[in-house]
Amino acid sequence: MFLVGAVSFRGCRAVVRLLGGFLPSFRAAPAPNTVQSWLLRVGLHELRRPKEQAGDWVFIIDHTIQLGAWKCLLIVGVRGSVWERLSEPLSHHDVTFITLEPVRKSDGERVFQQLQEATRKVGVPRAILSDHGSDIARGARKFREKHPQTLVLCDIAHQTAIALKRELSTDPVWRAFVKHCGQTQPKVKQTELGHLAPPTQKVKGRYMNLGPLIGWGKRMLKLVDTPESDRPSDVPLARLDEKFGWIRDFRQALAEWEDLQAVNQHVLDYARKKGYHAQAAAELRQRLQAIAGTTRGQRMAASLAQFVATQSQAVRRRESLPASSEVIESLIGKGKRMLGQHSRGGFTKMILGMAASVVRITQQSVREALQAVRHADLHAWCKQHLGISLTAQRRRALPLQSGTKPG
Repeated sequence: MFLVGAVSFRGCRAVVRLLGGFLPSFRAAPAPNTVQSWLLRVGLHELRRPKEQAGDWVFIIDHTIQLGAWKCLLIVGVRGSVWERLSEPLSHHDVTFITLEPVRKSDGERVFQQLQEATRKVGVPRAILSDHGSDIARGARKFREKHPQTLVLCDIAHQTAIALKRELSTDPVWRAFVKHCGQTQPKVKQTELGHLAPPTQKVKGRYMNLGPLIGWGKRMLKLVDTPESDRPSDVPLARLDEKFGWIRDFRQALAEWEDLQAVNQHVLDYARKKGYHAQAAAELRQRLQAIAGTTRGQRMAASLAQFVATQSQAVRRRESLPASSEVIESLIGKGKRMLGQHSRGGFTKMILGMAASVVRITQQSVREALQAVRHADLHAWCKQHLGISLTAQRRRALPLQSGTKPG
């Protein structure tokens, strides 16, 4: 319920109680703290259990940052033999958690040490895949100097975002479009046209999430082009042209941006499933010929195909390696949801929920975890790796006055 259904720990108790009225085998409902303890012990067992020693591991690595000075390094791994059997993008259950380590300070040297420690657990990896953040890039380069058989690969999703940024960040028409969207949203938000407001852009990683905004622009252009007599009669559209007529000025640009987005999405879809391999660039170039219909789209297609060629040049014949680190981004997003529900900021023991997320939850896997990891082991791990929480630090620095109730 918690991992898949995003039900809170208290909600889990309530649901089990509710089901108890229909399923007599549900004789008792666990306390919220008990559910949390089970989850975290499953996560700690995933971190601690012995892993296979092999030479075909691919490390997928990233940092997650929470409130305060701490960072947490995540390394998940997938065996090449597992990856090559998949016909779909990597999912949480396809990967194994190798490292989950909060640190007060991180740099290239620290990342190198963490990679070395991960190697002692599973062997020297065939490749390290990341978004090439500065600390991770430096650490991975140093690791490769010591282990030249390991390839250092860049995540394709971040590269497609870089390519989009290169095309759009200096485009005055794009900037004008984004400005219009930003100005229109508050104007229509509290009106009968509120359901047509442009989607809000994410501040972080905006070039990785342009599809909804461009798609909205194309659909809105189609709506304002529709004669008033043919528009949906059951939807209030009286002031449509007044509020959204400006979109007609971007007709040609929207066609170009849609082309860029189509190239972007096709490269992502291909790389998520096929990865980097000897024929990847040639196959992409052939497929993108039918996708890229504008000069800008063709330019971006050529750039991304060349990037894939560069990443694939050291891949062995008949070998394929993962190209997307989105599985770890997804785990980090899930971890932030879990942390957000149960802390006011900073890392807490709930980070072990990320490790639990890759476990296939069965009676056997839960039984093994709870037999191998006691609550005392969980407490000891938290004391060793987390130190004093930000909430405890806040209480020490800003103690409540006598008679004052917590806010």
